[in-house]
Amino acid sequence: MAVENMTWRNNVWLVWFYIVFPITVLIDLQEVIYPSSLFVPTDAPLHFAYKAKQDYIAKYNDPVVQWSPETASGHDSWMGLFMHLEFFFLLPIMIYAMYKMGIRQKSTSGPDELLFFVYALYNAFTTVICIYDSFYWDKTIWADESQLWTLRSVYYAPFVFIPLLGAFDMGSRILSRFKAADAAAEAKKAE
Repeated sequence: MAVENMTWRNNVWLVWFYIVFPITVLIDLQEVIYPSSLFVPTDAPLHFAYKAKQDYIAKYNDPVVQWSPETASGHDSWMGLFMHLEFFFLLPIMIYAMYKMGIRQKSTSGPDELLFFVYALYNAFTTVICIYDSFYWDKTIWADESQLWTLRSVYYAPFVFIPLLGAFDMGSRILSRFKAADAAAEAKKAE
């Protein structure tokens, strides 16, 4: 029988997923999920998401958010991989987590904790790559260093530090399971 872990931290995770899910499906994966007819025309049902993305691009000129296969031309080709992983790996994990912890209100099992641990590390790692890449952006475009600092600290940094806290949480849960299994094995050996 699987031992499940119910803690208030599951609610923190759930809040994270509820915040990140709409950003993922409406902004990050806009061009991947939806045909342009659903978001580009001003009367389109998802035009508000398109406008939000365009406003962000106009303000910060963020090449990561502007990336598309058409604009890549050999530069930042890793973004295509990130987009596919976001669609095929992160999005299903978010849906699963919101279903399990939100709708079914179930606690986490060992496999869940390992999955969320990997999810959190992946989020932090890919965002660190984006921050690192920002140090090599064209200085003629990014003359305003304060704007670049805002982009890194306000928009990117939370997607490093919050997932790292989540990875620490899930890692500590997994470690507790190992310790409990070791203690049970020692107790059985002592019999």
